[in-house]
Amino acid sequence: MDDGKLLITRAVDVDPGGGGDDVGVEIGEALRLARSQLWSDRARAGRHLSAVVGREPVDTVVRSLLLDSANTAVTDATAEELLRRRDAAGLRLIAAAWHVAEPEQGDHLTGCLSAAFFELACAEPEDRMRFRAVLRSLRDDPDPDVQAGARDLLDRVAQALPD
Repeated sequence: MDDGKLLITRAVDVDPGGGGDDVGVEIGEALRLARSQLWSDRARAGRHLSAVVGREPVDTVVRSLLLDSANTAVTDATAEELLRRRDAAGLRLIAAAWHVAEPEQGDHLTGCLSAAFFELACAEPEDRMRFRAVLRSLRDDPDPDVQAGARDLLDRVAQALPD
């Protein structure tokens, strides 16, 4: 880590069972950065941990970074990376945060969503269909925050990306 870069390249660095007992070195470092007092460390952690969401303890930490009350740059960095994934693991955390966000975090999540919607507007129709399908599937998530957030995000997608 001497060069200031933190690379997480493989999701297998985290225990595949989701128990969080076998956290790899890079993920362990990102989890440590997520607790830093420096907003730039937390933003960096959010960007890197977004690559390996879908298991604990990563999901819990990323969810808290999306709702960082001390600096919205952390919210932005984390949300941007999760939205680039366009998959259930990333959108699940976005939906949950969307539903419970305070107004300031909500404004920043809206900005990130606007950028993602623009990218989708320029993408192939199949990409938009996949994005909608993922959000539709999240309406049945066991977490009520994810369900509610997915419903609201689907309404926004319908307004922003009419086909």
